[in-house]
Amino acid sequence: MKIKPTTSASILLIVVFSLIAAWQLIPAARDALNGSTYLSVIVIQLLILALPSVFYCTFRGKEFRSGLRIRFFPLSAIILIVSASVLMISGGGLIGAGMSALFPEAFSASSGAAASGASDSFYYVIAFAVVPAITEEVLFRGIVLTEFTSKGVFCAVFVSSLAFAMSHFSFVRFPIYLFSGLVLAAVTFAARSLIAAVIVHLINNVFVVFFEDYVIYLTRRQNVSSVLILFILAVAFFIGAAVTAFEASSLYKSYGKANRDSSYIPDKKSRGSLLRAFSESVFSPAFLIAVVIFVVVSYIV
Repeated sequence: MKIKPTTSASILLIVVFSLIAAWQLIPAARDALNGSTYLSVIVIQLLILALPSVFYCTFRGKEFRSGLRIRFFPLSAIILIVSASVLMISGGGLIGAGMSALFPEAFSASSGAAASGASDSFYYVIAFAVVPAITEEVLFRGIVLTEFTSKGVFCAVFVSSLAFAMSHFSFVRFPIYLFSGLVLAAVTFAARSLIAAVIVHLINNVFVVFFEDYVIYLTRRQNVSSVLILFILAVAFFIGAAVTAFEASSLYKSYGKANRDSSYIPDKKSRGSLLRAFSESVFSPAFLIAVVIFVVVSYIV
């Protein structure tokens, strides 16, 4: 019996979520790598995110791997990448400020030990910015986005973003990751390049690991500085959103003028109402199991 792409992708999410849950809930798993903190983080990410993704791509075959959009973006997409980075950083900052105000005790800023010194900062960036950007993009904007495209662009964008948000197992930070996932999925589709999404993700991660604590601190002060930083974030958000939308539209127009075929048309068997496609994607048994894992582990943690 042939497994549907959306089902196999959901099974992959179950595997990944289960590995993340085991690492977070089992002390022995967290303490298994007692060497360098940065090395431990890198190895864990490779084992939990990269290894299952590699196995999955091998299982799906060469034709599937060629459709993951692992290609360089056109030079015309550079402005899109910059504006999307501004949009993701400012939007995440605004959402983070709101969640921090609503849940001051539960909300925490960037995780991980603080870096000290130039060499320490280098390894810090590799462990908490570069590796996550690559491994998470391959999984969520590569595999999951590609598999759910058979249900339509809307379902692919939403489900991949929802899965990305759930993978971080945090109710408080869930809106931030969901928003980030939507931006990254849009960049992937508009630039037709997974590498473009990796770059945007990397830029955002660098900002988060070095500046998020400071931004959250300023927004919590409830004085002139908090108003100023919120105003700057809001202006950056609207400018970033406007430029990103314009550049995405321009890119699609250029694709049309070049008569490039669209790879985003749903399969004939999957065509139908948007509601039906959405229901089949989100309420499938396999995907619901991934949702249950997220809810249970997030509640326990």
